[in-house]
Amino acid sequence: RGESGEGGMKVWSAASSAVGGAVSSGVSRISPGQEGEEGHSSAAFHVYHHGSAVAGMAVGVASSAAGTAVTMTRDVASQQAQKAANLAKHLRELIETWLRHKMMATTERIVDKIPGIAKHSMEDPDMPRWVSRGKDRAIDASWPDARSEILWEMAVLLDRHPNQDEPTEKGCDCFRAFFRYHMFPYDKSFWAQMRDPFHVLFMIIPCIPIFGVNPAWFAFVFLIIDKSDEFQLIQFILGFKGTAFISQGLLRVIVGFSMFISCVTARARRDHDCETSGPGASGDVWPTFAGFLVQVVLVWVAFLLLKCSKEKGRSQLGGKLQLDQDKSSKGHMNVKGGFIVYFLWYDLVTFLICSGIIVFAVTTRPNYDYDDWTVHQTIFAAQVLYGLLSMPFFLFTLPVLQRLLTHSLPTAYDRRGRCRKPIGSVKKEEEEKEPKTQEPLVSEAEIEDLYAKIKKLLPGLGSSMGA
Repeated sequence: RGESGEGGMKVWSAASSAVGGAVSSGVSRISPGQEGEEGHSSAAFHVYHHGSAVAGMAVGVASSAAGTAVTMTRDVASQQAQKAANLAKHLRELIETWLRHKMMATTERIVDKIPGIAKHSMEDPDMPRWVSRGKDRAIDASWPDARSEILWEMAVLLDRHPNQDEPTEKGCDCFRAFFRYHMFPYDKSFWAQMRDPFHVLFMIIPCIPIFGVNPAWFAFVFLIIDKSDEFQLIQFILGFKGTAFISQGLLRVIVGFSMFISCVTARARRDHDCETSGPGASGDVWPTFAGFLVQVVLVWVAFLLLKCSKEKGRSQLGGKLQLDQDKSSKGHMNVKGGFIVYFLWYDLVTFLICSGIIVFAVTTRPNYDYDDWTVHQTIFAAQVLYGLLSMPFFLFTLPVLQRLLTHSLPTAYDRRGRCRKPIGSVKKEEEEKEPKTQEPLVSEAEIEDLYAKIKKLLPGLGSSMGA
């Protein structure tokens, strides 16, 4: 068919011309005087001689034409197979893109129904109207951020960009890499971290209820972490304030109460020695107040660095889906740190209130004696109050709330100190070596089956495509 048929016609035409020329040449060599038996024998000899030569040439031409026809047939078949493969690939891409958009649109419709379902399920006919309105407003205010995270996870599941987990940057020095990996390992689960003695030690240190230990430890952590990553800065802020609620709030309440009982009630006398052994009596006032001030300064410095940070833990889309994050989250998802800025303003207000209490205590002392034992105990009480008022930051450390309020995805460190997405515990060594590829929504067999059905429905499709 096609080029092969034309090659066969060329072979037949060349052979026919050769044989006809041979016969004509032989007949033309018969002279008028050579008629009869002798003349015919001579003519036959000439025809045989020239016919054999020309026939040999015809066979050669025919063989060459046949080889050319076979090669052309193979080339045409290869081209047709390549066209079919390209068509199947293009068809699969179209179907996968359509399925992704369809699944994304269906997910959006389902997700948009959740707020109404939540409001209806929480509604009570006996509920006061102001409580009902507050409940509805709370759902409406918090839902856009939850919606954006749900849609983002769905988009990553459908259209995740391949080969982006391995960091390309170089590692840091051995000192920082050691502390980074043991504090925040990327390849260990919670229980695997509990088996690491260094990790447990680094968790205990900031919770020691001796004032100055917590600020000093987090000042060291601030120098160690990767300050170009958004999650690491947010984790530093929340970790600093969250552990302050425990070490400077709850634990120091117990310590202060025990010291007060020891210097007053346990003595069972009219006099007491709280000026020497009471809460906050030991130590100099300036280092204590400096540690009190360091908390606010480090937290705000970390917050200001968020403006220049990157999201190293967020997966990138492959380009087949477009997610309007601004519309879905009302702009909060694109703000570095999310809602954490409001809590930082709250923290600044509480710091000013606690500082005001200390200043008031100093003004009540004769000659503004700031080194008086009552001022020391007032500073101790202000520190405890400031730690207790850090409770909202402790709620931020809960995984679900942290994701919704900050819109930051977790990052951790490998043994070279590089910041990357955590992968949890690796059960098998093969899992690290095998590349993670996203499975196609439509397989090759399904595409071929669909293509065969389309050809049956449209009989002329195959021939028209081949032409």
